[in-house]
Amino acid sequence: MSEAWRALGGRRRYLARQVYARDRATPGYVCPVCTHEIDWHLPYRDPTTDAVNVKSKSVDHATELQDGGAMLDLDNCWSAHLGCNASKGAARRHERVRAHRAPRTMAVIAIDPHTV
Repeated sequence: MSEAWRALGGRRRYLARQVYARDRATPGYVCPVCTHEIDWHLPYRDPTTDAVNVKSKSVDHATELQDGGAMLDLDNCWSAHLGCNASKGAARRHERVRAHRAPRTMAVIAIDPHTV
């Protein structure tokens, strides 16, 4: 979670409630990442093990913030599983790392097919 998103505090929670209410009221709504149903009543943490439920709901941005998406725009947000949202973010981090890394060069050995 980015610092800017965390700093929103009450506005973030208000937006999340709006997104969940809208998506829960949509008939047949599924997680846009994995296309499975979302259990709207599943808590963030499992009360018996205190482990994070990766199938719990989370707010995901359709157009990522790093790509210019609006943080508090209701039309830019949708509900997704927490695990799906996190894995999508992890994939994006790897893309950014690859984009900034200098390309590797490979040595090319020319072989004359007539001498082999």
